[in-house]
Amino acid sequence: MKKLIFIIVIMHFTMNVNSLLSQNFEQLPTKLRDSLLIKIADRAVEKYGPEYNRGYLTPIVKFEGECKEGDHKGESYYTVTYLYDKTKELLDQDFSARVVILEKTGKAIGILFGNSHGYSIEDIEKKGKTVEKMPFITRKMPEKFKY
Repeated sequence: MKKLIFIIVIMHFTMNVNSLLSQNFEQLPTKLRDSLLIKIADRAVEKYGPEYNRGYLTPIVKFEGECKEGDHKGESYYTVTYLYDKTKELLDQDFSARVVILEKTGKAIGILFGNSHGYSIEDIEKKGKTVEKMPFITRKMPEKFKY
C-alpha cells in the first residue's frame, strides 16, 4: 500500500513539473529534486548534444551555491554532471556533459561538453537562435605501452 501511495505521489509530481519548478528546489525531498533536475538536464543534453549522454552512468547532481558573476550574480544554481567510462573513450574533461540549472527558475542556462565546448542555453533561447547539435568528439586513446 505504501508503494502504491508513493507511486501516485511521484506521478502527481512529475505531471506537475512546472508547478514544482516554481518552488525552491531546496524545499523538495532530495530524491525528487535530483530526479527533476536530471530530467531538465536530460532535455538540454538531448537538444544540444545527445551523444554526450552516454547512458550507462547515473548523472551527479550538485548544489554549487551562488553565481559569483554575470547576469545571475547572487542566484543559486545546481549542476548535473554526466560521466563516461574512461577505459572506453577519452574526452578533454572528466565528464561527458555538465548542465547548469538555476535553483529559482529551474531553467537550464548553460551546458559544457567533454570536448571543452559548450553553449549558453540562455543566450540561444533569448535570441531565438538555432544551433547545431554538438558532435561527439573524443581524443585518441593512448596505445598500451609494450616492452
